[in-house]
Amino acid sequence: MSHDESLHTYFSWLLYRGQGYQHSPMMHGPFQFHALSLVYLILGVSDFTSRIPAALFSIACVWMMWYWRRYLGKVGALVAGFLLVISPYMLYYGRYVRNESFAAFSGIVMLYVMLRHLETGENKYLYMFAGSLVLHFVSKETAFIYTAQALLFLAIYFIARVTRQPWPGKEKEYRTFIFSLGLAVLLVAASVGYALATRQQQIVTGVETAAPADPAHPILPLSPPEISTLSIPSILLLVALLTAITSIFLLIQGYSWTRIREHRSFNLLMIAGMLVTPLLAPFMIKGTERWLHVSIPTTAAEVQAMSADQNALFTIGAALIFMFGISLLIGITWNKQLWWKVALVFWVPFTILYTTVFTNSDGFFTGTLGSLGYWLVQQGVQRGSQPWYYYILVQLPIYEFLPALGFILALAMGLIRNKPPSQEIEADPDNGGAQFPVAFGLLTWWSVTSILAYSYAGERMPWLTVHMTWPLILMTGWAVGKLIEGINWSGFFNKRMWLALILGFLLITGMIGALSSLLGPNPPFQGKQLAQLQATSSFLLPFILSVITLAAIFYAWRNWSFQDIGRLTLLSFFFLLVILTMRASFRAAYIAHDQATEFLVYAHGARGVKEVIKQAEEISKRTTGGMSAVVAYDASAPDTGVSWPFVWYLRDFTNQRSFDEPTRSLRDSVVVIVDQKNFDRIDAALGSGFYRMDYIRMWWPMQDYFNLVGDRDPAVEFSEDYPCRGILGIFRLVKNKDYSRICNALLNPKIREGIFQIWLDRDYTEYAQAIGRSDLTLTTWVPSDQMRLYVRKDIASQIWNYGISPVATEEEVDPTEGKSIILPADRILSDDTLSVSIGLNAPRSLAFANDGTLYVTDSRNHRVVHLDPDGHILHTWGSFADGVSIPVSQGTFNEPWGIAVDPDGSVFVTDTWNHRIQKFTADGKFIHAWGIFGQGETPESFYGPRGLAIDSNGRIFVADTGNKRIVVFDSDGNYITQFGAAGLGAGEFDEPVGVAVSEDGRVFVTDTWNQRIQSFQLSEDGINYIPSSQWDVYGWFGQSLDNKPFIAVGNNGHVFITDPEGFRVMEFNGQGELERVWGDFDNTSTGFGLASGIAIDPDGYIWVTDGLYNRIMRFSIPHTVE
Repeated sequence: MSHDESLHTYFSWLLYRGQGYQHSPMMHGPFQFHALSLVYLILGVSDFTSRIPAALFSIACVWMMWYWRRYLGKVGALVAGFLLVISPYMLYYGRYVRNESFAAFSGIVMLYVMLRHLETGENKYLYMFAGSLVLHFVSKETAFIYTAQALLFLAIYFIARVTRQPWPGKEKEYRTFIFSLGLAVLLVAASVGYALATRQQQIVTGVETAAPADPAHPILPLSPPEISTLSIPSILLLVALLTAITSIFLLIQGYSWTRIREHRSFNLLMIAGMLVTPLLAPFMIKGTERWLHVSIPTTAAEVQAMSADQNALFTIGAALIFMFGISLLIGITWNKQLWWKVALVFWVPFTILYTTVFTNSDGFFTGTLGSLGYWLVQQGVQRGSQPWYYYILVQLPIYEFLPALGFILALAMGLIRNKPPSQEIEADPDNGGAQFPVAFGLLTWWSVTSILAYSYAGERMPWLTVHMTWPLILMTGWAVGKLIEGINWSGFFNKRMWLALILGFLLITGMIGALSSLLGPNPPFQGKQLAQLQATSSFLLPFILSVITLAAIFYAWRNWSFQDIGRLTLLSFFFLLVILTMRASFRAAYIAHDQATEFLVYAHGARGVKEVIKQAEEISKRTTGGMSAVVAYDASAPDTGVSWPFVWYLRDFTNQRSFDEPTRSLRDSVVVIVDQKNFDRIDAALGSGFYRMDYIRMWWPMQDYFNLVGDRDPAVEFSEDYPCRGILGIFRLVKNKDYSRICNALLNPKIREGIFQIWLDRDYTEYAQAIGRSDLTLTTWVPSDQMRLYVRKDIASQIWNYGISPVATEEEVDPTEGKSIILPADRILSDDTLSVSIGLNAPRSLAFANDGTLYVTDSRNHRVVHLDPDGHILHTWGSFADGVSIPVSQGTFNEPWGIAVDPDGSVFVTDTWNHRIQKFTADGKFIHAWGIFGQGETPESFYGPRGLAIDSNGRIFVADTGNKRIVVFDSDGNYITQFGAAGLGAGEFDEPVGVAVSEDGRVFVTDTWNQRIQSFQLSEDGINYIPSSQWDVYGWFGQSLDNKPFIAVGNNGHVFITDPEGFRVMEFNGQGELERVWGDFDNTSTGFGLASGIAIDPDGYIWVTDGLYNRIMRFSIPHTVE
């Protein structure tokens, strides 16, 4: 199951278990959830049964082709049904737990009943039309696009019918109607064109699209209301609306209401308008948002919250009543006898399903308001953020090339028929003699507008290709059916047409082989070496075959008509496309269905998910006899970790638990599943008692098709190796755009061959070699989301195929075991505990002055905060500057981390990412600064300095973290000495962060990535420092930017360190023996979110900054710190 599939199956399972269901627009309509829960009730719960509803509706799409034979022809209907079966998208998403098969079925039915009503005028087709609409509206919000397409086609068809000739005696009204209608169309076109021309789109990369929706995150409706004037497109649309209303008035006056109602297309127009009007209320709310400040509710919680907001309740209630009133008016005006029956067909199932059979009354409003409202939001968010050419250059050419080419053939065949469609479409459909022109026009309209609509829409996802595929298939079925029907089958064997058909297939195959060799990376006739001769033969053999086959075809064709030759050639080509399509479809659906090598998936579950679940199930059954093993899975914010699809697959585990931040409580679990963003933290939480296995949880297709055209400086001349040459040199005329990627794809033989191999075999080897990428194998795939499976060693050792050996394994001793205490802070300085906000954001280091006041580096606020022990702000100073967007000046910071106070009260701060040290007075007045970015070439060349310490002689010790050293200066910034280098030996560092000086002058350093503390003492020369002792730290496992520990030394020589992502403080005695540990992940007085800076005040209290929960905590340890 993929990410989205698991959402649908899990919440359907909850409904099946009797735990209810609340409609959420993020997961589309309620029909699928009710259908799945019914299947679970009848056939049980599994991945297989979850696919049954989609598969049944997919089969129904093929079954509908039998009814379409009236418009496609019998042969065309059979061909269309066959193409629906072998279509990669229709086959893949016909078994996918999504709504596409429901939507496709409703669309095929809707178009059929539209044509049947236009042909026969029978009322039963009006009920079926309403039924097809409600099926779509309870399935997915693409119903709005389908309805818009139907309304526009019916409107154009209706206008074409009523304007075939001037209205007798009403010529003036006729001309005015034509003018006003044309003006309205021009105004709409101008509005859309202006909106497109001024629309700002953020350029994104392929990696940035790799983020599925978060089902646990609140669904935000529309962005906060803006106070502004009407935009130009809105003004144009308002004028167009007024002009359209004028046109309707002129139509009624000139053509007469009675004659209008006689048109069958008018019946369909009125039904669609009547049913969809109430669902357009979000547009009305959106239009008044900037004045009334009311946003569209999209969830049940937001609907319930309206009861406390009288303004929202009145505004939204008035909008719904108004839109339902318009719907009622449309229905009564159209047909007093039929409207309510048709409305019941739509609104009864709509209400039952959205309210979950009347158990969730809020669902009616999330359906009528939230569906469109949330969809509008997603277009602005542009989930997926694919380029505008995503469908026409990626999805259709890779998978649906057959119906795409078939549509072009059908379009040509339809336009060159004996009677032009423009004349045939005027034939009276009531007589039943003009089925083809109307069907041809409808399918052409549907195919073109589908591609345009989904390409324009902000949310472009692969599964939406389904909505373009089925109309293209119907068009192709008609065209191929006509080709087959046009062949004289009685003479097929007499004239040896079968032989010509085979020869035609061989000719096309040989030509493709010859062209592939000619345009490939090893073209023919390049030399006499073995590889070059092989390339030449690879070209000559298919070329000679093509020549011989062509000669045989000319000989066989000598007595044939040109039409027979053309039909057989097209059928041969079609047969080749069928083979390629079947190959692509079978591979995508049955071989590589869980791999990201296919482009028709997105946020797709990898094979690792099933492997993890299989192991967890086996461990649980073999250790507990059932599914009661303790399994913990990562559900951390902001993307819910590995929750999806594991929430679905862990549904039968009775002792499953989720976690947000890794803590040591996870050690009680038998199996732990961790998301990649917590890789740096999990080792500290689990310790050494677990085996680790790495997997890919979810992946996305390669997205190198992004940003095919880049920007360039037009003042710079093109280089000699600029790839756009020859006929593609025309791109050089556009000097402010870079078309090199397109030109390389077309002209570079290796890249061209690599792209062809991806298209043909989904083989990325040659392409990866051509562009120098190593992350296009299944084990290194990018973009992807990694996960880890941890199995407890004592459990694994009981199961021979999980342990290293069938005997118990000896675990590494955790020195912190038995040393942990629960120590609550006796004082907390935070916005939650103080009467005045101090507004900290990721506080890091802290230091005390002689008067007991403390200074804190407020890193992400880029400032220093001076507080008294009770939390009252005495001084603050600093602002952001990075030297790029804002020039660096005195007193500005870019994430200050370290801080220290010398005996005379001067304050020293490490301006970490400006790579310098700044000195201030006690009240924040700038004194001096030194340091530049560098690799340690000079004493002042820093790379991300962090920790600071000052000894009793006023010497400043700077932890130059990136350069793996400690640099010593005097209080004026004059260099004294330095010690340390990169390495593992004594006196060497790997990521030194915290530095502290004891009363006896020893310097202690947190050697973070070497996971040890080192101490240094002054040598006999009084200048240099030499290593004196070191001890290991069971912590600091991760290497994230936040996992930077600080250190403090008490008067009695005890050393205190923070373990940031271990959420704890550790205390050692002077010999490096661990005394005690306290803290865990918690937002209470006994835990930390990110234990960062640490200092000891003059009274012996331990102060720790919490960089996650933005607070400062004070602890008292009796008889330890003196």
